[in-house]
Amino acid sequence: MATMKRWDPATGPLQLTTLRQCLEREGMITAWWSDVPGTHIHEHAHHFPETRWVLSGYLRVTARGEVIDLGPGDRLDLPAGTPHSSEVLGLSPVVYVTGTTERTVEPAGVHR
Repeated sequence: MATMKRWDPATGPLQLTTLRQCLEREGMITAWWSDVPGTHIHEHAHHFPETRWVLSGYLRVTARGEVIDLGPGDRLDLPAGTPHSSEVLGLSPVVYVTGTTERTVEPAGVHR
């Protein structure tokens, strides 16, 4: 089941380095992504757990039929094997950090 959490301002400023440091303290490998308005990633699943933490912009994730809208500071944790799709909402790009506890390399053409 997907789990969403909101940013706690007591954690520090909402910025890229803070998000990455928080996930790395949880033992995750991190990367950051930026997608432009209109981007839609079709449903797929990973064999590893994945976290997405939005820095700016808006992202809609549909996971097992549940629609979850994420904005700045929103974090979504997806268990391994969860079918999900995503799309950028609004007119601005979305910037987010991903994290996983498993080091993995996906084949060319596979998008997050």
